[in-house]
Amino acid sequence: MHSKPKKKGRGWLFALLSVLILFLLLAGGAALFVNSKLSLIDYSDGSIESPALPEEIPQEEEISVDISALEEREPSPMPQGETASDGDVLNVLILGTDERTTEFSAARADSIILLSLNLKDHSARLVSLERGMGVPILEGEYEGEYDWLTHCFRYGGASLMLKEVQTCFNVDVRHYVRLNFTSVKTIVDLLGGIDVELSYKEASYLNSAGLGLREGVNHLNGETALAYARLRAIDSDWTRIKRQRTVIQACMNSIKGADVKTLNSLCDAILPYVQTNFTKLEILRLMAQLPNFLGVQFEQMTIPVEGTYGGMTGLQGRGLFAVDFETNSQILREFLYGENS
Repeated sequence: MHSKPKKKGRGWLFALLSVLILFLLLAGGAALFVNSKLSLIDYSDGSIESPALPEEIPQEEEISVDISALEEREPSPMPQGETASDGDVLNVLILGTDERTTEFSAARADSIILLSLNLKDHSARLVSLERGMGVPILEGEYEGEYDWLTHCFRYGGASLMLKEVQTCFNVDVRHYVRLNFTSVKTIVDLLGGIDVELSYKEASYLNSAGLGLREGVNHLNGETALAYARLRAIDSDWTRIKRQRTVIQACMNSIKGADVKTLNSLCDAILPYVQTNFTKLEILRLMAQLPNFLGVQFEQMTIPVEGTYGGMTGLQGRGLFAVDFETNSQILREFLYGENS
């Protein structure tokens, strides 16, 4: 008479164990899936084994910095005081390099952008750092000399770039993500293209390749979006970096509506082109925040701001933008953290 309740109890126990085992299998499978994606990333502290010397940087890597119309200035002192930080704000240095393969070579940092994520109010900011800024080389054989910010990547890799940005602008930035231009083209194509508004000059210049573009909103594929992001021939490097931010914003707008299959394809295609000093655990923690930022509208700016720089001559006679670091540091701190930073 007492056996039936025992069988019933064993039945419930078996059901609970079955559910638990199924849950563990699913969780384990999900963990293996996520780990397989994160394993595609190249994890590095950002240092390089063989830093380039100034005379070793190929001439074609030179950028145009015209200081002829600028007031000549002496190098500005570094900003003083404590490094600005906020526990709710994560700053990440995004470095766009110009490899054409998945190999992480000693390329140039063609695009330098500070991404700032506020994990409390879920706002996001993009700050383009003009690559022709004259900064002091902080380590190595040419320590103390001034050269373009972009060249510091060749002298010491992402780790030196982080040190330069933190020292010159006194803001907390400890992590970097390195992407190459091949990934930009892939991202846009996997998203089915992006919508970008072109001026008459932009459309006319890009049409030299027979693309059939027009003034106004155009739907760009990966190759055209990359050409647009690198365009500076019709105006300046300052406008080019605004175009880079436009492409990033357009991609974010498209990713918001992407399905699971597309997102999976994006991971497989892009992550091999990513290098970072984030750990897998840190990335997993950030993934929990990702839904809060999908479709976010970035607040944007460029450093140095107008009227806060002159011209100077640096290493090997190169013309550099002589930046007032104290002023730009304060402007950047207020932009990232608010007026009371």
